[in-house]
Amino acid sequence: MINKTSFRFLPTAAVALLALSSLTPLRASAHPAAKHPRNGTTVREVTRSPGQVDVSSTHTSPTGKISTKESSRTVDPTTHDVSASSTTTLANGKTASSTLTSEKTDTGRTTEAERTGFNGKTSTYDSTKTNTENGFTREATKTGPNGGTTEKDIVVTKQDGTTSRTVTTTTTPPPKP
Repeated sequence: MINKTSFRFLPTAAVALLALSSLTPLRASAHPAAKHPRNGTTVREVTRSPGQVDVSSTHTSPTGKISTKESSRTVDPTTHDVSASSTTTLANGKTASSTLTSEKTDTGRTTEAERTGFNGKTSTYDSTKTNTENGFTREATKTGPNGGTTEKDIVVTKQDGTTSRTVTTTTTPPPKP
């Protein structure tokens, strides 16, 4: 039996991951399903256990250069808190990493994510979802690697079979050097 309440964190976590990934360029090790696949060999191992998924990938180029990616996601079955992390290392030794935590609160959920790119610059994502009597509100802020921000205020209401969603977005460009 699937309990819908145990999956309420998934949309929040998905939004956080998508938001954070939109701050950075595509990862360096594209897989065969990518639009422009790389030549070489990729070995991917996925280990699943209750509340835990670990993924390890190694890509070897035709010239023998090796890049790796290690990622892990944990979901606490009792609290529904989520934590995730990922590290990619290129053949030249440069690394990029990301972390995410999403915690259920008495009134909703808080989510924080951070990504450090291969250039050493950091992007962040912070979100607070508050449940209301007839829906929820979410305040989210993305800060890009150069300091620009995008803030979203989302209000969702459900009444008489109708769902309304209002999104207010404010974007501030990065400061000029």
